[in-house]
Amino acid sequence: MNKSKIKGKKMISNYLKVGALAVMVVGMVSCNKGVESNDEQKIVENEAAINSYLGDSLQGKVIRESTGIVYYKRTTNAAGEVAKTGDAATVKFTGYLLNGTKVLAREKDSSYTFPVDGYITGLGGLDLGIKLLRTGEKGSFFLPFYLAFGNGSSAVIPAYSPLRLEVEFIKTRTEAQQITEYIAAKQFVKYERTADNLVIIRTNTVTGDTLGSGKSVGIKYVGRLLNGSVFDEGTIASYTTNAGGSITGFDRAIRKMRKTEKAIVIFPSALGYGKNAQNAKVPIYPYSPLQFEIEIL
Repeated sequence: MNKSKIKGKKMISNYLKVGALAVMVVGMVSCNKGVESNDEQKIVENEAAINSYLGDSLQGKVIRESTGIVYYKRTTNAAGEVAKTGDAATVKFTGYLLNGTKVLAREKDSSYTFPVDGYITGLGGLDLGIKLLRTGEKGSFFLPFYLAFGNGSSAVIPAYSPLRLEVEFIKTRTEAQQITEYIAAKQFVKYERTADNLVIIRTNTVTGDTLGSGKSVGIKYVGRLLNGSVFDEGTIASYTTNAGGSITGFDRAIRKMRKTEKAIVIFPSALGYGKNAQNAKVPIYPYSPLQFEIEIL
């Protein structure tokens, strides 16, 4: 067995799941029930099917990755940016079975943004493949089942189906760039920004000392993603600053505020949940910058 097949066996356990892209699949793939005994044989069959699809004309163009991805670039851009862990990568894509049936697309072919190395798409070939392109490039990816829809099936997607994924890499932005774009879009002019990108926009004028550490105050808050989705809100009657138990950016911002002050606070995932996804009112994906509207009571 060659290295790609050995690697493939590991990839199966990593990627047999349904993720954020599931809602875009034409005919939902059923949930997988684990790795079955014939998965290894199906890897061999997928490889043969992909080779047959490529034929002689494309065999010389493609690059074969140890992950199992087979791809070639339809458009190149040597000056483009590469995607780095934690960036927000924006793509356009369509997915087809090897018989030409379209099974994956965004409505009206609109763009889709996801965190690089966040592994939230549920489509391993996209999570891994984005790092093989530069911005402005287009690629054709041929994915074995464990990097596509897994071993589940639906009315239009047979179990163990390989996938042809057409991807256009539009742009990639660091979390700092996402925060800068958000500030510009909201037309915030007066704000404070630390070296590690904690941003405070004070929305009323209050004089006096900031709270600092070890102070107990009441707070009201609304937590949002940068797209405006509310993931949490509430009132805390007695919040003690710098006492632990809350995310770093949230607590640091409160320490810089004054009693009765209101502010909009923004910070990157390094001061939030980092690479860890959170189940909330709306999902908080890995590497997500956060914003909070905070009022000190």
